[in-house]
Formats: sequence, structure tokens, C-alpha cells
Amino acid sequence: MKKLIALMIALMLAAALGTAMAEEATVYGTATLTYAEFYAGDVSSVDSIDVVTSATTGKSGTFSNTVSDFVDEETSKDGYHLTGIANVNVAVKAEDVEAYKAINPTFVEAAEAPSQYKPVSLEDGKAVYGATVFNIAATVSDAEIEVVTDSHWGDYQLNIVETSTQNIRNARSDDGFAVGSGIQGIIVETKSGLKVGMEHLQSIWVQPWEISWNVTVDNSHNDELKYDNLAELDKLMGETVNRVLFINQNDAYAYEFEGAYLPIKTVSGMSVENAESASLETSVSVNGLGEGYQEHYAVKGLDVTVADGKMTWEKDIPGAYTLVLTDDSGVYALLSAPFVLSSDMLPVAFDADNGEVVAAEGYSDELLQAFLANLTTVTVNGKEYNASGRGAVVIINDLGELDTEAAVTSGRGADAVVTPVFEESGSYEITLKATGFNNVLTFTAEVTK
Repeated sequence: MKKLIALMIALMLAAALGTAMAEEATVYGTATLTYAEFYAGDVSSVDSIDVVTSATTGKSGTFSNTVSDFVDEETSKDGYHLTGIANVNVAVKAEDVEAYKAINPTFVEAAEAPSQYKPVSLEDGKAVYGATVFNIAATVSDAEIEVVTDSHWGDYQLNIVETSTQNIRNARSDDGFAVGSGIQGIIVETKSGLKVGMEHLQSIWVQPWEISWNVTVDNSHNDELKYDNLAELDKLMGETVNRVLFINQNDAYAYEFEGAYLPIKTVSGMSVENAESASLETSVSVNGLGEGYQEHYAVKGLDVTVADGKMTWEKDIPGAYTLVLTDDSGVYALLSAPFVLSSDMLPVAFDADNGEVVAAEGYSDELLQAFLANLTTVTVNGKEYNASGRGAVVIINDLGELDTEAAVTSGRGADAVVTPVFEESGSYEITLKATGFNNVLTFTAEVTK
């Protein structure tokens, strides 16, 4: 009898254990998650994470693991939204699979367990996502981190520059890079323990070594986008970044640093009045500096002194400049303000024998270099070419030399079309226009092809 009882108890225990194991069995798969779901458990807060709103359509298909409400160029001409992350590895209890599919129809079961996944449980009929089980492919400690506080892409920008490694895409193609257009997320971490999740086309870019964001007190850079997560991004001000995690579908790359301080921005501003370069002074307005801000003013290419609302300089050198105000205490972010110093002088001439722009008689090489540095357009036989900025065509180089082989390239790769500026031998009338120089230089150049 005792043996029978023992056998029955053993069978009951085995059945109970089998039932428990069945209940604890895990099913893996992929699913589309919102940004809040994707970052849940991995960042300090997801309370203010919503969707990314884009005012343009040009980058709608940039990232392979994002989903959006983009339809087509016409329907979505006024913008669209990135609504979340596709192909996220998730793990759900076997007993909850059907219920989870009803909640998230994008879930597709996988044949085996992935190397990186996000656990999901069901509570009161809702899916609750836990901290990601990361597969850290590499931890890099010798990369450099640069903080920019007035980038075109955001009020703040972090540039991660690798030295001994080359994991993060910094080119136009994913080839050879582990972290590229398939990136699912980035977490910026600070020494205080703050962790903030970044979103595509808002903070994560095609070359993800660049990370940017706006904050409430500025929110002036990259105005093509509406930042939904400002409340959390604001917390990064005054923090020191010591880790950045780049997240792919199946692995993650951690970059650790001694620390990169994010200077505090205040509701402040600075402006400089344009002036005649020969006047040697202009007005400067500064307001809203933080308490204890130790002012240091500088202008690249011009020695200036700023005091009592005035800026003065000693040399009459026209051109476009930027006044930069930095805090010598290192606590606050810098301020900058562009201004133009103008003049009717024309300190350049064209040397036909040598095919180059030179200093005109009676003018210094310093003024020649100022003219060349501020060159904005070059017009050849009535056709105007940008000499600076995006799409610039270098017809006159920084030494003043005329490049008779200059060409315009449109399209990329096999579709690229190259059009010479000087298509054949002959005489060409050329006009040079430079910012700050009220008069243009016009000359005729003989070109031999």
C-alpha cells in the first residue's frame, strides 16, 4: 500500500511539474511596437513618448525597422508620422500567445529563441513590456564623443567618433557597418542614472553616429519636426553622458565614455547689428543669461571687444561673421549670432595670364582671402552657381584659381549625370559675388579644352 501511495504521489508531482513547465513555456517571435512599448523598462520614463511627426516625405523609407502612416508623395505631402518599431523580438508565455495576438496582430511566431528580445506579459487584458534582454555584441571604451549645442539637426547633438572600431554607419551605405539603417533605437545614459530613448528622424539619423534633440527652452533647431518627448529630453540638460547604447534587432553596441557634459540652456538670446566694416563698431544685444554666466566673446577671423552693448574691432575686413558667447565656467551652453560687415571696396582682380583671382592693386592678401572665403555665387555666361553650402560647385577654389574642369553632378551612382561648367573652348564672362562686398568682380576668361 505504501508503495502504491508513493507512486501516486510521484505521478501527481510529475503531472504538477509538467503543468507548471507548460505554463512557463515561452514562445518567441517578432512584433511591431510603439516607441513607448519598445523603450519600456529600458529608459527612465516613456510617459511623454508618442510618435514622430515629420513635415517632409523625402526620408519616409530611410529606416527598415520603422513603421509609419506614410501613403505616397501626394497623399502625405503635408507630412506623416513614424508610429513605432517593426521586427522587435519579443517573448511571451505560451499560455498567453493567442491573447497576445488579439492585442497585437503583428506578432509572428519564430522557430527558435532570438539572441535579444523583449519580454511581454498580459495584465488586465493589456500587453505590458519589460526590460529588454540585451545581447551586447561589443562594448567600446575608446571612441570620442563631441557635444554640439547649436546643430542644424537639433538644439543638442552628440557625435560619436570611433577610433579603433568601425561599427556605426558614418557613410551613405550600410556596407561594412553593424549599426546602420536597420537600427531600432538608441539610449543615451548619464552618470546620474538617467536613461533617455531616442526616436528616428527626430534624434536618430541616417548616419546614426549623430544623435540630436531639441529642448523646451530652445526648440529652434530642426523645426521640420515636432518633438513629442521634450519633457524627458529636457532632463538631459546639465547631465554628463557616459554611455550610449545602439540597439539593433538581434544585438546592441555599447559605447562608454569618461563623460560628456551637456551645458544648460536658458531662455536667452543674442543679436548683432549688421554694419559697415569701416565703422569699426556695432550694437550687440544679450539677454537671459544664467546666473553666474562668465561671458567670453569671440569672432573667428576678427579680433573683437564687447562691452556695454557695443562690439568693436580694429581691421576693416568685410564678410559674414558669427559672434560666439561662451561661459568660461562651463555650466551654460554657448550663444551665437551671425552678422555681416559690408563695404563698397573691391579688393580683387583677375590675372588672365595665370587664370586666378588676385589682390587688386593697393589691397592686401588678407582682403583677398576674405573675399574668397565669402564667395557666394559664381555666374558663368549668365548661369549662376552656388559657391558655398549644399550643392556648391567649386569654380574658383580657396586659392583663387579658376578650375576649367569644374562640373555639376546630379543624381547618384549609375544614374549620376556630370555636366561641365565649361563645355568647350572659348571666352566666358564670369562674375563673382561675395557676402559683405557690395561690388562684384566681372571678368572674361579664355578657356582651352
